[in-house]
Amino acid sequence: MKRSLGGLALLLVFLAGALPGRAAEPVTSLPRDNGVAILAGIFSSDVFSDIVLSPWDTRTESIYLLSGSYNRRLTTVLNHLDIEVEAGVGRRFGDNNSAEAYAALGLRWREFPWNDYLRTSFAVYPIGPSYVANLSASEVSKDKDGRSSNWLNFFSIELTFAAPSMPQLEAIFRLHHRSGVFGLINGSTNGADFLSVGARYRF
Repeated sequence: MKRSLGGLALLLVFLAGALPGRAAEPVTSLPRDNGVAILAGIFSSDVFSDIVLSPWDTRTESIYLLSGSYNRRLTTVLNHLDIEVEAGVGRRFGDNNSAEAYAALGLRWREFPWNDYLRTSFAVYPIGPSYVANLSASEVSKDKDGRSSNWLNFFSIELTFAAPSMPQLEAIFRLHHRSGVFGLINGSTNGADFLSVGARYRF
């Protein structure tokens, strides 16, 4: 089935307009080093690139993921690019009951011209181990290559938004992805994607 994500994006834009005007502290101040987050996601069997290019037309299945994570900033380079690590655990339910866990290295850019009004960051987690105890049928579908593995690579892209008056509390929009990295792991070009939303508290 297809579910529109456009309405969610419009709601975000509307809420952003209602946020307090400017930050009480300079937006260039360093972020808090630690963060804990909770996310809820829905599974998509679409190709990762198709989800990124046309998220409003994404097909979803009745597999859901509830996860929690811990995030730590290691250092900042070029004044605005954070290097960080994250680890998370989760539970799939619906048509696939399974435990899931991951760890990843991340890069986060946090300098945007509208940060006085809506603090924004964009993160990419390009590499790290991802483990799922019980694979879903979609992950080993013969429509793809019929191969997968409990251990794959974790990859994710993420957008966060926060009110300038409460920079420690972020809304998260994440594309949670695991794959065989074009066949490098177990010869698998299969993967799993969850379109996730959640919140992170930084301290």
